[in-house]
Amino acid sequence: MRSGSDNFQFHLAMYAGRLGFSRGKVVHLSSAPINSKDLASKSMRIFFWIANETPGSMVIIDNVLPHLRNEVIRLGLNWEFDRGSELPIQEVDWLICFKATPDLSQVAGSPRRVLLICDQAEVLWGDVPMFHEVVATSSIQFASLLAWNSGTTYFISESEPKSHLDFGQEVLERHAGTKSEVLLWHGGTHSLKSLFELKPVLIKWAETHRACLHIVCGRNKPKYERWGKLEVSYFPWSENQLKASASMARLAIIPAISRLKHSWLKPPSRVRCCYALGVPAIGDRRVPSVVSFCRPFGGPMASGSKDWFFELRRLWADSTERNRVALAGHREVRANHSTDLTARKWIRYLAKKTSAE
Repeated sequence: MRSGSDNFQFHLAMYAGRLGFSRGKVVHLSSAPINSKDLASKSMRIFFWIANETPGSMVIIDNVLPHLRNEVIRLGLNWEFDRGSELPIQEVDWLICFKATPDLSQVAGSPRRVLLICDQAEVLWGDVPMFHEVVATSSIQFASLLAWNSGTTYFISESEPKSHLDFGQEVLERHAGTKSEVLLWHGGTHSLKSLFELKPVLIKWAETHRACLHIVCGRNKPKYERWGKLEVSYFPWSENQLKASASMARLAIIPAISRLKHSWLKPPSRVRCCYALGVPAIGDRRVPSVVSFCRPFGGPMASGSKDWFFELRRLWADSTERNRVALAGHREVRANHSTDLTARKWIRYLAKKTSAE
């Protein structure tokens, strides 16, 4: 249960971290190819408990599980992975809990309990000591924040599935979106505030540029409106709709909400997803993880209103730069942010603990 003390301790750790102070440690796991000779042969049962199904659980668990199982088969390991919304009835070796704390009286046996978390640390802050370990997925900054409470946090970054990368490759090969008038934004309903904060900039920009903004978000029915001269089409979020809009998009914009919790701690996931799908995207320079992702390939970023207006106007007109950025960003995702690499990190995490027993 969240208390006033937990809320205070969370914010104290967050602001201290933002000022450069740290406590505990963050452990990074390698994504290099694994040799089966380096792993212990002990059999294991690993269960991912997903109390609430969300887009985050799909990205972090469901997209990765097939790669995990394939890698385990390749390595000849006797490991069994399962997932569910209910706690397992039979005993397991690992109980990996996605953003939820189990009632220990309902847990079979004595599994190693892991808190797997990508956001909402303030909600679970007081429960962190109940877990043996913590795995953070969103950003280094988020993992470092949790280390204040857990002592050690393992960082296994989020990634893009092969289906996204293959789709993006097709988009890039046919140069889709080069002359399109579609501007893309996608995200959760809680992130819409960041787009609305940018609305004056978009209205001003649309005075001299014809465009249609696709907002892929939430579960409401499609609707249409205008922001000044800018056409705005809302679509409920789905994998198919995101790909449909991406296939038409000339450019994407992914601003962040102007609050410390919603900028400093956030992952580059929505920006990275655009590049995986073959769409060049402008990220928010206020988000450290976005800067870390974009910098290696020269991805465009913006922060203030003038910055967003300049980058939007520049890239909308420059097809050569858009194509360069889209190709370079897609290569970056494929090389360093794919789910098969995430699967290797999970195996190293589980194997390291097994070998130490």
